[in-house]
Amino acid sequence: MDVTQRLVSRSCPFCQNSAEDAQVLSYGSSEWPMIECNKCRFVYLKRAPVYERLSEEFAWEKTSETERQVREEREPVKQGLSRAFKHFRQKVLKRNKLPELIEKYIPGGRVLDIGCAAGGLLATLPTKYQPHGIEVSKALAQAASEVVEPRGGSIMHDNALNGIQKLPENHFAGVLMSAFLEHEVEPNGLLQGVAKVLQPGGVVIIKVPNYGSWNRKIRAEKWCGFRLPDHVNYFTPENLEALIVRQGMKVVQFGLADRQPTSDNMWIVAAK
Repeated sequence: MDVTQRLVSRSCPFCQNSAEDAQVLSYGSSEWPMIECNKCRFVYLKRAPVYERLSEEFAWEKTSETERQVREEREPVKQGLSRAFKHFRQKVLKRNKLPELIEKYIPGGRVLDIGCAAGGLLATLPTKYQPHGIEVSKALAQAASEVVEPRGGSIMHDNALNGIQKLPENHFAGVLMSAFLEHEVEPNGLLQGVAKVLQPGGVVIIKVPNYGSWNRKIRAEKWCGFRLPDHVNYFTPENLEALIVRQGMKVVQFGLADRQPTSDNMWIVAAK
């Protein structure tokens, strides 16, 4: 099959400026060119896989393992240290930011995890939450269903944009997107859907790689936030906040500790 028939050609996800009015960056490849919009400076992939390819060919459980092997071969010492630090942070320091944010901002009720994978996060939610999810990978969606259905929850096997449009308005106390929005071909449309399905006062918690981090500038093409063709959007603190506010939501947490320039990731919490 001609690969060009299986791709989405994109304009700028932030300002809709033509992809022809953009600068090609060295971080991409010939098949997956990465560009920077000349109008708003948003960085994104000019072409992205259609949703159907994300469901099977580029499913997370496949691409994440491939990416891990590539990084292990390229920088085995660094990857070993990274794993050790992650284990130390989670097991010894007992620091996992997402559960803390959920407990702080979502008192209870229905919670939707977009890109829920096999339901690992949903399985850890306390009983005051009813777990729901959207997952594009067929295999992972089936696994997640087995996790949440005993608790009265449900999993939708669909891409995020289609899935959120099928859900009722004012339905969820919280929406979670941890390491997901960088994968979404139409982030504006998805955030519009999030604002629609949230109850008044409900919150969305988002984690994405921080393209504005010092580490990206130092590591260049070796930066851990680059994944082709999975990561199609590259957010800075400024344009991430602007995208969310554009949907009529209010940012309730996005301090320096949530977007440290020394960190590869950033967290933001916004309310309807």
